Amino acid sequence: LIRLNPHQLIEGIIIASYAIGANRSYIYINGDYHEEIRAIEDALQEAKDKGYIGENILKSGFSLDINIYKCPNLYVAGEETAMIEVIEGREAKPWQKPPFYPAKRGIYGNPTLVNNTETLSNIPHIILKGGEWFSKIGSQKSPGTMLFTLTGDIKRPGVYELPLGTTLKELIINYGQGLKNGTGFKAVFLPGNSPIPESKLEVHLDFESLKEAGSGLGCASVIVFGNSNCIVDKTLDFSRFFMEESCGQCPSCQMGTANMARLLQKIEDGQAVMDNIIDIENTCKESKGKGYCHLLT
Repeated sequence: LIRLNPHQLIEGIIIASYAIGANRSYIYINGDYHEEIRAIEDALQEAKDKGYIGENILKSGFSLDINIYKCPNLYVAGEETAMIEVIEGREAKPWQKPPFYPAKRGIYGNPTLVNNTETLSNIPHIILKGGEWFSKIGSQKSPGTMLFTLTGDIKRPGVYELPLGTTLKELIINYGQGLKNGTGFKAVFLPGNSPIPESKLEVHLDFESLKEAGSGLGCASVIVFGNSNCIVDKTLDFSRFFMEESCGQCPSCQMGTANMARLLQKIEDGQAVMDNIIDIENTCKESKGKGYCHLLT
């Protein structure tokens, strides 16, 4: 979205800022995304030159500054209260919840709207064509489209914008052109959610359907694994990632993610016993939902 059309993001930010009366906005972006940062910088300058950003925009009496804020390359830095901490010059550590403050007291104590690039990029199109047009795309409870990042053992990986409610099978077969090298299907991972087996490939890719299937949509990252992959090894990779990306301020997260990685490593090394399966289940139960952010959900 940023590389191909940064102006729709900027326009969405301007409209959202006008709607809530905000005179300062931040584009918070991973500092390692150099190409995307350049695209935003160029587009912001073009918008300023045209008078769409700055003082008294189009003689409306409304003024707005949009600033780029480069954040550290940390998973937890994307959590919305951690964003506020980083912008204010502190470490990327989410706030304890409840209560949940940004809309009442966010950046520098001001009410703050936090939203993502994909949502903000939708706003100009909805303003132009109307809410009824948007609601006709996607499913009844999850209107609109979403960008699905399809990777793994797939012939044509990529990013596909599709209506919410598209089936997982359609995404894999029609757009990803099926599994590569003739490998059989093993599972689909949507990071942060339970894996989806072959028996549930007809599931609709929307928030409600995936929840009913015991998984979740998250950021719509879809990783397909063929039967040549070891699920224990892949699960261990995810577990190590969460362990390393924990900010360390919640004991349940810091100890739970480390314990999970340790137990999975025992299984991978062939040194586990059946009681370790129960230990994994207990670790999940004891840790789930007990952190400040969504890493433990």
